[in-house]
Amino acid sequence: MPVFCRREKHVEDLMVLPESCWVIPAEATVKEAVLLLKRLACQFAARAVPSLVVLENGVPAGLLGPRELLSAARLPLPEKATYGGWSLDVAEEPPFYSGLFTQRARDMACKKVRQLMRPFPAHLRPGDTLGRAAYVMSRYGLEILPVVENGRFLGLIRERELLLELARLAGHE
Repeated sequence: MPVFCRREKHVEDLMVLPESCWVIPAEATVKEAVLLLKRLACQFAARAVPSLVVLENGVPAGLLGPRELLSAARLPLPEKATYGGWSLDVAEEPPFYSGLFTQRARDMACKKVRQLMRPFPAHLRPGDTLGRAAYVMSRYGLEILPVVENGRFLGLIRERELLLELARLAGHE
């Protein structure tokens, strides 16, 4: 029969402080964000590039990372297998897509980060349980959640910290 801990850890026990987070102001350009992400990609060559936490007036507003950038540059897929009488092979790039990715990348470089970020639908408080953190992350498909109290950004809880705690707990009987 499983034995439950008397006290589940809280977000404050595992959160990382703002100083150890990669942040960017919401009013920065996407070009600035891409250059920072490029530097991080070179720095973390063997690992995934971390998302940037977008700050609006010092408070986390959302995330911007490779996922959001590639989504913004993504080309629309043809809705049908035919277009104007032409048969389309959806596994192949339609000929009229040529140069479209490059154009979208150039167009979005001038935009503000807030226009492309994935907004945080929720935040956590330091006293929230790790169970709530895991629930909110999985509910909204986020790998990072801000920890905020009284309008102050205290830190972040990331999937990484939750996974390490999960591994620690799984190793104990």
